Amino acid sequence: MVHVAYCIDKNYQQHFGASATSLLLNFAGDGSELTIHVVTDEADPVFRARLDRLRSVFKARLELYLVDSQALQAMAPLKGTSAAHVSTATYFRFLLPRILPETVKKLLYLDADTIVPSDIGELFKTDMAGAAVAGVSDYSAKTMAAKQNVERYINSGVILLDVEQWRREDHGARCLAFASENKAKLIFGDQCTINLLFQDRLRLLDARWNCYVTPTARALPENPGVFHFITGDKPWHAWYENDLGKAYWRYLDVSPWAGARPVQPTTVDKAHRLARLLHRQNKTAESMRVYDSIIVNTRERNPRPGA
Repeated sequence: MVHVAYCIDKNYQQHFGASATSLLLNFAGDGSELTIHVVTDEADPVFRARLDRLRSVFKARLELYLVDSQALQAMAPLKGTSAAHVSTATYFRFLLPRILPETVKKLLYLDADTIVPSDIGELFKTDMAGAAVAGVSDYSAKTMAAKQNVERYINSGVILLDVEQWRREDHGARCLAFASENKAKLIFGDQCTINLLFQDRLRLLDARWNCYVTPTARALPENPGVFHFITGDKPWHAWYENDLGKAYWRYLDVSPWAGARPVQPTTVDKAHRLARLLHRQNKTAESMRVYDSIIVNTRERNPRPGA
């Protein structure tokens, strides 16, 4: 059985939908051979119904787990230990060995801002060889390794976990305690925690299993296994520039979240970026409408004296 986990809050339900749909569509095995574990702090009836539709279409197991109030209180001090676009839900992964059934011995964790264009079963077969965590060297590994004074630095958005080892040595509790006690030194809270605590028990994966996509990056490894949309700008933002972001919409549009629209800009800077993007796409009229709205909004916020 292949076990995959996502940890999300309500803001990432839609994006989980795109990622999970891509994973399910490209999984080479039978749906009964795959279990997706969804850990969240909130699940309304609409979200539950959409999970039911995924189960029905793909005949796969999707298990939902709600983080209890006691665990949420324990993680409250961790707010502000990650980049601005990262929520406290990122720390839910440290609860996985405790939350998931004892039958789960090995686990693939995926961030919800990923798209899986390949068979994830291939990655799951990786021999952990005693490692607690396996992941791909981070986009800024050299810089981060120097800042954290470590030899290797992986990205925590796509990681394999030896769940048996995590349970046996209570790694989850260690991670939460370490993150809480070392907030000042953790540039990326959960990620730095994993790298600092498991430096001698890390296994590096091939780069194809975590292909970093930024708004402007174009170079990718051959045969990409996972697209990971890093940075605060995401494919669901109307101003997102990289054509690889279209993969997100292709899978979303065949998911129970089909029909969603891009998030529109709320700042002048992002509106400018959208206008420039539309201009490059030869959508002149749409570009001009965005520029007009920028002018109007700027005048409203900065009225002329006496006006």
